[in-house]
Amino acid sequence: MNLEVVWTVLGVGLVVLFLLPFYIAMAVAFEKSKMKIQLEFLATANTIEKKVKFDEAVERLFEEGVQE
Repeated sequence: MNLEVVWTVLGVGLVVLFLLPFYIAMAVAFEKSKMKIQLEFLATANTIEKKVKFDEAVERLFEEGVQE
């Protein structure tokens, strides 16, 4: 068996074991930041939608007048 191949595979395996946690941490942080941006967008969109519905209701009230 060729020892150079064994040492190369072992060395690459050790490098992967040392670097893999950093790549996983970066991927998790990236996904977390994307989720935070999406959550802020949805919260803003919900606020805008409520304001638009309120504005439409007030506008309709002034157009139709008070119903008795």
